[in-house]
Amino acid sequence: MGPLKFTPLLKRIRWGGRRLGELLGKALGNESDYAESWEICDHGVDQSRVASGPFAGLTLQELVQQQGHQLFGPGCIETQFPLLIKFLDANDRLSVQVHPNDEQAHAFLPWERGKTEAWVILSADPGSCVYAGLKSGVTRESLMQALQAGSVEECLHKLPVAPGDCIFVPAGTVHAIGEGIVLAEVQQSSNLTFRLFDWNRLGQDGRPRQLHIEESLA
Repeated sequence: MGPLKFTPLLKRIRWGGRRLGELLGKALGNESDYAESWEICDHGVDQSRVASGPFAGLTLQELVQQQGHQLFGPGCIETQFPLLIKFLDANDRLSVQVHPNDEQAHAFLPWERGKTEAWVILSADPGSCVYAGLKSGVTRESLMQALQAGSVEECLHKLPVAPGDCIFVPAGTVHAIGEGIVLAEVQQSSNLTFRLFDWNRLGQDGRPRQLHIEESLA
């Protein structure tokens, strides 16, 4: 089996922008909120498709089913490609969120994986930062107070970033990506996210986006 090229899946979210096209050459429409380009994906209905060659048109799931021994080796029993690889354009900062581990994910959705991820910074405006982990001494009670006061940022480690930086974010880590950043993300094949705080802003429908405070603090 030779190298495989896949057609990416573009995702529009309110915090996105247009730098996936400007920096990475993605073919965007006229909208200004292109947030993610899923390069390699085998997750439910979200499926990468082989772009060319003898397997052209097959979804990654179909490829795993038909050629799993070639992709993973003869001793592997994977039935789903285990990683999801994407590019993100954080034109605005992302919500403060946390992802469950495998055991926690199975308790919510038996078919879902946990989500450990890693970021590689490709572009960052001056002063850009990410948030990863709670500061020492932050308790469940003090975090709840910060949520009520809208001051969650004070509870988080704030890390300045520059192109080339790599940040590992294990499942269970409270985190957020700040604005002005384009990054590559390698993660477990999961889309299970618990949103803890959304900076008091509204979604595309004009309403506050749903929060998952109890799940985040479990």
